[in-house]
Amino acid sequence: MPLLVHDVPISTVESMERALSGYIRRWFEVPRSFSSIGLYSSGSKLQLPLSSVTEEFKATKARQVLVLRDISDEKVSGAQVEVNTGRKWRADKAVSDAEARRKHNDIVGTTTMGRLGLGGVTRASWKATALSQR
Repeated sequence: MPLLVHDVPISTVESMERALSGYIRRWFEVPRSFSSIGLYSSGSKLQLPLSSVTEEFKATKARQVLVLRDISDEKVSGAQVEVNTGRKWRADKAVSDAEARRKHNDIVGTTTMGRLGLGGVTRASWKATALSQR
């Protein structure tokens, strides 16, 4: 929650994560060279119940951009509030890039892989879900 309220640059969050990762490595008694991917990965064989502070920061700021943009109150959505995240990463650009990738995937459609054939894999389109949410 503090990451949502305060304007903290991402470089500060990354330095906090470096310090936190050092403490976690010491606590688990793994070498200093142990990768952060090993600590925070959700797709590896050793899955720890930890999440990266940087990833949580990015998700929180992107969620804040979406809430401020899509809120039903006209005064809040019309205020054009800018979410400050520093110079290294911009939340509004990340949200627009993700939406553009999603729209592109809708245009391309579901591609077939292997022997599945046409229509073997189906998924909901972004347009249908976006219209049903509003």
